[in-house]
Amino acid sequence: MNIEISGIHIEITKRIDDFIHKKMKKVNKYLRDITNSRIILKSEKNRYETEINILTKGSVINAKEVGNDLFASIEGAIKKVVNQSKKYKEKKRSHKVSTSRKFLKEKEEISKKSNERPVLERVTKELAKPLEVEEAVMQLESSGDDFLVFLNAKTNQINVICKKEDGGFTLIEPS
Repeated sequence: MNIEISGIHIEITKRIDDFIHKKMKKVNKYLRDITNSRIILKSEKNRYETEINILTKGSVINAKEVGNDLFASIEGAIKKVVNQSKKYKEKKRSHKVSTSRKFLKEKEEISKKSNERPVLERVTKELAKPLEVEEAVMQLESSGDDFLVFLNAKTNQINVICKKEDGGFTLIEPS
């Protein structure tokens, strides 16, 4: 984890640096995808302010703590970051569980549907009109449908005429 530590009116000593690195290891337990961590320490009169900004792949976590002791303010800010990290991890985990459950439920419904036989939803009864093939073509063109079932006037049999994608027609006759 890359940790940038900067101080305003504070010199960053080895002791402060080691303390921060040791405490920030707690954050690694909850956030694995940390891209950048920036810690800013400020000193004003008799108080210390610690600000922590952590960038991860999924979110940004910020915490600020003010105290009379530098190490207490650092520890307080890290405690806030750890709590936010826990919440973020739990939220992320709960979303994974709910989406995986939803996925499994949808997959189960699809498999049930694929095992069932198709259901005929609507039956339309129409009289097959006796037509010549040319008349059937003209009627199909004017209707906008994809096919037409008709009684062939010449052969006295039921025929089907279908529109092809290229604009042509296909005649289906019983053998």
